[in-house]
Amino acid sequence: MSGDREKARGVRAEPPQEEALEVAAFCARPACRSEFRRVTQPGRRQAYCSELCRWAAEKDVRQLRARLAHFESVVEQARIDLAAHGRADDDPAIPSVDARSVASLAVARASGVLRFAGGSNEPLAEELRNLHDAVAPLLSSGRS
Repeated sequence: MSGDREKARGVRAEPPQEEALEVAAFCARPACRSEFRRVTQPGRRQAYCSELCRWAAEKDVRQLRARLAHFESVVEQARIDLAAHGRADDDPAIPSVDARSVASLAVARASGVLRFAGGSNEPLAEELRNLHDAVAPLLSSGRS
């Protein structure tokens, strides 16, 4: 009977709570990887064995990101220096494709698509036509 009164008043009965279980887990910090016990419960699961390990992992990530940014800039500068010496063609990681011939091929393909589209007033066709009309004269004037 009291359950009916609670329903009438809008009081919701709390769902039965499951017993929290302890499970074995391993620390997510690569330098640690120690085993610890974590409690299964709703929410984000514990990834590190301690707060100290979590803080150390965050510091490691910041340092690694800084090192990666440094070495990426070193590689970029080395690529620029290599290209300045005219040796970019020797490096298989740097494509040796003539940009003008790629652009000419793209303009020719766009011309074919525009012929197929005819006088379509579709926005996509209009944009392609505008791009083609802007780029084609630049490529034809640069040919010798």
